[in-house]
Amino acid sequence: MSNKNVVEDTGGFATAVDPDARAALEEANVDPAGVANKTYSYRMLLDAGVDESVADSLRRQFSLPWSYETDGDLDRRSTEVRGLGDAERAWIAASADENWQGFEAARERAEATEPTESNEEADAGRPWPRPTPVTAVTGVSSENAARLAEGGIVSAERLATINAGEVASALDLDVLHVRTWRHNARELIRN
Repeated sequence: MSNKNVVEDTGGFATAVDPDARAALEEANVDPAGVANKTYSYRMLLDAGVDESVADSLRRQFSLPWSYETDGDLDRRSTEVRGLGDAERAWIAASADENWQGFEAARERAEATEPTESNEEADAGRPWPRPTPVTAVTGVSSENAARLAEGGIVSAERLATINAGEVASALDLDVLHVRTWRHNARELIRN
């Protein structure tokens, strides 16, 4: 490899831009070293006039971000990113709201999946089982379940995966109780 093509020496291996890509970058007044240092995004390369196939190749080679500008339009971005399933697109669209990670939003999403008489028929074609209610866990009373729900923990499956110390601290619960509930939830879902 000639030194002319070397852009950056990073920890013992050289990162190079091939001559054709280098020519396309220079033609668009883009610094090849800036591409290797990730100061350019894929969108910036396209905006500078770099051919789409060259920009795509460089994006993959240097793991360039799609864009440094989020512009708050996650709905549009979720339709542009290839390879996403419908559930992933819905998740991206839901995450556009600033409250999407809050405890209240988690509880609302969990309560929306609780079984009701009206949706029992829909369960027949459901490809996965409904979550096990947290009250099915040995030692979790309805009062305890209400406290756990404040933290978005409304299923035995979720309780089985928590960090007991963090949950106990956040919800002002005894860590030994939370650890016991977590253990019991793990035992319940294994069976």
